Amino acid sequence: MTRTTLLPIESLQRQLRRRFSDATIELDRPKKRSGIWYLDITRAAHLVIIQWQEGKGFGITSSSEHAYGDGADEVYPDEEATYCRTVSLLLSGAYTSPPAPLRLSELRKAQGISQTELAVILNKQQGEISKIERRQDVKLSTLRDYISSIGGTLQVLARMSDGKVRAIEIEVDKKKLPGKNAVAG
Repeated sequence: MTRTTLLPIESLQRQLRRRFSDATIELDRPKKRSGIWYLDITRAAHLVIIQWQEGKGFGITSSSEHAYGDGADEVYPDEEATYCRTVSLLLSGAYTSPPAPLRLSELRKAQGISQTELAVILNKQQGEISKIERRQDVKLSTLRDYISSIGGTLQVLARMSDGKVRAIEIEVDKKKLPGKNAVAG
């Protein structure tokens, strides 16, 4: 049976082709439909990359500084908002901006978790959480536990002088993960 309904990324591709006949537009399909789809649009030497994954919305990147493997600079919930932003970028030749770095306390607050709640999860005192958030030099194990406890995954990247970005694998002692009576430094 043939699929007749377009996926949002395919519909977006069609709309952008109609709007920008002078652009080169390429859709990179993943091996599995549930994977990440990429839509590359080049107009007058200006590149805009859109990524889409079912259930996760759209990501847009258009930056002269962007390195392969970096995530999207901007995230949009639906096709209409993505289309409007993409048109704006292509017409103006403007670039997206990556999100500004956050302090640990800002990240925790954005997840709707108080210091007291996080202290309970990590089996620490609230004052210890405050100290972790103010430290300039935090152990990776402490940072990993903190991020995991607020619903994230810590990823360490190395940006090399040749522009390559590589993920650094940190060995994990699964016995010391949060919820397993972990004691982080």
